[in-house]
Amino acid sequence: MLKIASRLALGFIAASVLAGYAGAQETGRKSTALPPPSASDQANLPPGATQLTWNAEQKIIGHRNMHVIFPSRMIEAGGRAFPLPRRSDISVTYQIENANYSVSDYFERSKASGLLVIKDGRIVLERYGNGYTDQHAGTSRSMAKSMTSIMVGLAMKDGYIKSLEDPVSAYVPELQGTTYGDIPLRLVLQMLSGVPFTENATDPSTDIYPLLGCVHKNQKNCLVSFLKELSKHPGAVPKTPGSTFFYSSADSVLMGIVVERATKMPSSAYLSKRVWQPFGMERDGYWNVEAVDGNTYGGSGFGATLRDYGRLGLYLLRNGVLPDGTKTLPDGWMADSITPTKPSIDGKQPYGYYWWRPTLPAGAMPGQEGTYVARGSNGQSLMVNPAENLVIAKWGPVNSSDDTPMFAAIANKLH
Repeated sequence: MLKIASRLALGFIAASVLAGYAGAQETGRKSTALPPPSASDQANLPPGATQLTWNAEQKIIGHRNMHVIFPSRMIEAGGRAFPLPRRSDISVTYQIENANYSVSDYFERSKASGLLVIKDGRIVLERYGNGYTDQHAGTSRSMAKSMTSIMVGLAMKDGYIKSLEDPVSAYVPELQGTTYGDIPLRLVLQMLSGVPFTENATDPSTDIYPLLGCVHKNQKNCLVSFLKELSKHPGAVPKTPGSTFFYSSADSVLMGIVVERATKMPSSAYLSKRVWQPFGMERDGYWNVEAVDGNTYGGSGFGATLRDYGRLGLYLLRNGVLPDGTKTLPDGWMADSITPTKPSIDGKQPYGYYWWRPTLPAGAMPGQEGTYVARGSNGQSLMVNPAENLVIAKWGPVNSSDDTPMFAAIANKLH
């Protein structure tokens, strides 16, 4: 049974949230259910309507309570966790401009809320900051786009999506006759749709503001209505599909809707059934939605504990193979997913199916050629390095230039 939490735009916590937590405990799911907000957090929850302008302190509180601030659906865990044995935390230093910094320095400089390193299936470093613990579910921000990529792979493997060459309108008929209608799914999945979209957190006139507005309005079908209107903006001139890479949250939101239309189930339920429970995630996750009975916001709003982000990295290292040997992704899916398109390479932003490829100096990190990364807009990262059998998951309220040298130092230390 899906547990649903919602919060209206004015920022009042809906009674259904607390009822959902209570119901989880009553049905014996206490061990996997997310904890309610602390009294302090509950008293200081930032308003959802202003999330693009939250300051660092608001982000710290908000990022561990996004399932309360916005309408959400829970991704239920199964109660049997994939084991994560651990060893003593490694000691690592990284260097910036000839100065050496420790893990403690990293947390202070980057304002990190959490850092998890898994090498050869074992936790070798786990630390939290800003009041976060292993019980909190931290938001993904745009790392959710990479989750949507996984969801597309699941739907392809299960036959719900027949081909990435299918047009968008085959799955979302409301978009027939719009700029999106005839575009192949593959180009939307690569952010090569050519549909104009503007995204600037400091400019309320850009498209990201009404798009995110759909999530705090608690209004069903808001996202599809937004996508229909997107190409009607004055001066909006579409690029030739496939010709130009530009980062578009609208494309990833659309692909999330495609998955839900194809599978005829919410993304949270589908992910729980195909990955979260059978792989062995330890705690429930969540995904923000436009309304309690509406579409999932596929471009952001996913959340899980740091260890379950780590387990997700292990799932990817196994190319989607479950512990019982079941293949959940098509053969070669991850290789295709992380292959950057020529337009993204030309734009010096190598990008595949909603996965980034790191741009590092030659020899900076062992295994860097095959490494791929999910990134959030406020310091969230999930880095997977198959050659080194290495996963790094990180939370933060702000972006930090220390992440790249720190992650490279970790990989070199463990090589």
